[in-house]
Amino acid sequence: MTNTTTTASRDDEDQQQDLATAYLPTHESLLEDFGDDYLSIQALFRFCYLPAGRLSFLKGLTVDEEWGTRDFALLKYLAVHLRLAIEQKCYIWNEGQLVLTAGSLTTRTGAPIYLGISRNAQPEGNPWVANWVGERPNTQALPEPPQLGTWAELNPSMEIVIACELEHPERKVALRGLEGAPIVAQCAALSGAISWSIHRGLATRQIHSGGKGYFVPVYLHSREDLHGLPDFVAPLVMQKGRAVLRAILSPQNAYAPARAVVQRCEELPPWLLNAWVDSSAEEEALRTDA
Repeated sequence: MTNTTTTASRDDEDQQQDLATAYLPTHESLLEDFGDDYLSIQALFRFCYLPAGRLSFLKGLTVDEEWGTRDFALLKYLAVHLRLAIEQKCYIWNEGQLVLTAGSLTTRTGAPIYLGISRNAQPEGNPWVANWVGERPNTQALPEPPQLGTWAELNPSMEIVIACELEHPERKVALRGLEGAPIVAQCAALSGAISWSIHRGLATRQIHSGGKGYFVPVYLHSREDLHGLPDFVAPLVMQKGRAVLRAILSPQNAYAPARAVVQRCEELPPWLLNAWVDSSAEEEALRTDA
């Protein structure tokens, strides 16, 4: 009688599990929930709701780090890694809950951190909601973090193509010292400064909606301190053996896409870390004065 009851109980559990699995969304529908944007914070928000409490708990688990105003760098990190985890099927279903890693983020003791994401009960809101953060998910197997893949080589000898509008009135980063110079002279100075930094190994990898590339610090006024704040940052994309520049960024705006591709912020080059720390300290001072 006991064996019969046990077998029946297991059959019921198997039927319940099969029923739950039958209602799980497909891999394709999960990707559709991100919308048309790719690897952006907007796409992350479209996919799932991140309660402030869960985000704060996640920050508390990780090594102390400055994530910026409204945790912008952390959100960019999650936007990249959650999308790639879904793409690469680096997740596990646990009774309707999607379990995946928080990228390569770890606790202070080096343990991986996991996220639990469930279907949002409010149909008018985001499709999913992050309802669990921790080190020990209730799953028999553990998901692996997604792979970022490889980057095209940034060869110091390759041609640098300046494909951005240097004289556009709405460009936010000024080419100090080059105002009024012929456009050819501006391009030559910019290309030379980029090449100078590449030769000295100052470039760092980055990832954004347009794909993978590099950030290169541009020093036009002083090159005494290679850990110091550059005049601006050149985002380069590799195309057919050439390095193409399509925009100019402030050092602070370059931090989040570069932070998304390293496990620890200490792996970033000092010039970028110092720029981020300085901008965070300035924001903190402004909040204090207010």
